[in-house]
Amino acid sequence: MADGSRQDEVAEAAVRPVPAAGSRGARGLSVNTLPGLAVIFDAAAIMVSGSLCYFGLIDYHPVTLEYFVFGIAFVTFATVVLLSRADMYEIDALMRPVSRSDYLIVAVVTAFLLFLTMVVSLKVQDIYPLEWLIAFVSSAIVTLILIRMVGARVLKWLGRVGLVGRRLVVLGTGRQAEQFLRRITTIRPYFTQVAGLFASTSPTDLTEVEGHRVLGGFKDMLCYVREERVDDVVIALPWSEEQLVGDTLEELRELPINVAISTDLVGYRLAFRPVMGAASQLPVFEVVQRPISGWSFLLKTLEDYVLTALILILLSPMLILVALAIKLDSPGPILFRQNRLGFNNKEFQIYKFRSMYHKEIPESVTQQATKGDPRVTRIGRLIRRTSIDELPQLLNVLEGTMSLVGPRPHAVDHNEDYGRRIRGYFARHKVKPGITGWAQVNGLRGETDHLDKMEARVQHDVFYAENWSLLFDLRILAQTLFVVLFQKNAY
Repeated sequence: MADGSRQDEVAEAAVRPVPAAGSRGARGLSVNTLPGLAVIFDAAAIMVSGSLCYFGLIDYHPVTLEYFVFGIAFVTFATVVLLSRADMYEIDALMRPVSRSDYLIVAVVTAFLLFLTMVVSLKVQDIYPLEWLIAFVSSAIVTLILIRMVGARVLKWLGRVGLVGRRLVVLGTGRQAEQFLRRITTIRPYFTQVAGLFASTSPTDLTEVEGHRVLGGFKDMLCYVREERVDDVVIALPWSEEQLVGDTLEELRELPINVAISTDLVGYRLAFRPVMGAASQLPVFEVVQRPISGWSFLLKTLEDYVLTALILILLSPMLILVALAIKLDSPGPILFRQNRLGFNNKEFQIYKFRSMYHKEIPESVTQQATKGDPRVTRIGRLIRRTSIDELPQLLNVLEGTMSLVGPRPHAVDHNEDYGRRIRGYFARHKVKPGITGWAQVNGLRGETDHLDKMEARVQHDVFYAENWSLLFDLRILAQTLFVVLFQKNAY
């Protein structure tokens, strides 16, 4: 366990609201999505090649068309699988298409041989003219090589302008950090930029290591990671200082980044196996992975916007009626707005239907609603009981500050309090906050009058962030309907 001073230092840095990021906070295309994009382009190239050969060499006939469609689909699937097995979708293969072109040719030819074997065994070889087969295999090979050559140049350009790449921060200023930075300079791994160098303690007398300026200590690094676009933190500390390395790792688990430990000095004298897909040439061991990244991030974003739009359309008549009822029930605005800390501790305004009597001067300390709370209006009791008051947060989802499913956002002063009392509390901010979450469907919603209730909520939130899947989200959304109907601790 880290000592109290380090814990207080981390909490102080964590609860500091992060301003909405401009261009420096915008993330480009994740390196993790490049293999998937390469699969899509390869498959499209093969299908287009086969289709053009068909329309150019074969007379259209509805009876035989389905055979050619099957043939093109089979060759496409088999080629992609073989290329994947040959590691042709690794970053190094994508960036060196000419030197790896022999693997590509072998994969395409093998796919065609498998197709011909199947055709002969089914005794339908007379349907496929030899000139079509030769044209198909030749055009597929040429097209794949050309696309990969063009793709490599495009990726290099995107890397130069910063639209594709990884920004890493190095923690440590000793010999391990020196060797690590020297190795990066020598190898020059694809799409990797050292964004900052920080000392593990503060203050430090060092100002520069291997040409990289020391930007501060551990607390400065925490603030830097939250305010700037950072993908990875590499802990470059002596392995003999296991207590320091372990404590540092525990603190970094609260950040929405990948965390890796650099090899100790002996690792720079020995051969090593690459262990990070996006930085496969670096001598590191990945120990924490960014949650919901790459294709998972795109899938969750699509889920949020599509489902939110459908829900708003379906519920719009009810939302209008609720808004009118609130306006007629008591004076004040229809919507209640409050600052919350969201993803990576960025401050945002959460929207709710107002369920309490309006005060011109808001309370200085946020008080959770309790049973029979006199602050709650008549309409407020109904909409809080049924969680209808949370529905305006659908607008937060469309804004991009929230998700349909995720850890519930807490008031800023509650974050500060719990951040100091619960170790790992801010790990729940590694993903966007949600309208509903894994903790809520497991009965951990409403008033948290005991610390163990909040600790259990944090554990569920962290579990969700580290185990996300689309089916997991859909399960939580389905369970939410039952929770809303039978809940007893919302008031």
